[in-house]
Amino acid sequence: MDKTIENGKDGGFSVYEFGEYPESSVLAGQTCKRFVDNFDTIEEAQAAYPDADVGFRDPCNHFDHLPDEPDY
Repeated sequence: MDKTIENGKDGGFSVYEFGEYPESSVLAGQTCKRFVDNFDTIEEAQAAYPDADVGFRDPCNHFDHLPDEPDY
């Protein structure tokens, strides 16, 4: 699975793993971005996940297949 090291939301650096949402999800077949770990420095993140790419990656999910009506 692809991984990225990105700037953390609350400082530090976050590692994310990318996969695919299962058929049971409303986002079935789309890219799933899952948080894996957080580190204080980029060096620590790279040492723990040397195969991860550094930089933000947007999963580019779309929601236009979902109805606009409320779900009761």
